[in-house]
Amino acid sequence: MRHVEKALMMMKDNELSRFIELSNIEDIKEVAPVVGFTIQSDPVSEVGINGCQARDMLEYLIYLFSSLNQAMPNRETSMTITKLEEALMLQDKRTADRKKRMVEGFNKA
Repeated sequence: MRHVEKALMMMKDNELSRFIELSNIEDIKEVAPVVGFTIQSDPVSEVGINGCQARDMLEYLIYLFSSLNQAMPNRETSMTITKLEEALMLQDKRTADRKKRMVEGFNKA
């Protein structure tokens, strides 16, 4: 099983993982796997959920690097995971601020 597939399986608790599609996942030398993201088109309050957010892409990357790090552990990959987790934390802080200002879900600054 390729790391791109393991990462998606690790994301199973994220309901938005259904907007991440994999192809070419057979473990064949020189055949690159493809990861496709369907991105949310407009504010959820206006159109409903029709894709994933950039935050979900970060979460997928954390799982991808975690899978790689389990197979071939190294300091740089561990640090990359930490920085991606920091990015998620910052996005969560941004969302909390937008909710507090009652602009979350709208195209407003």
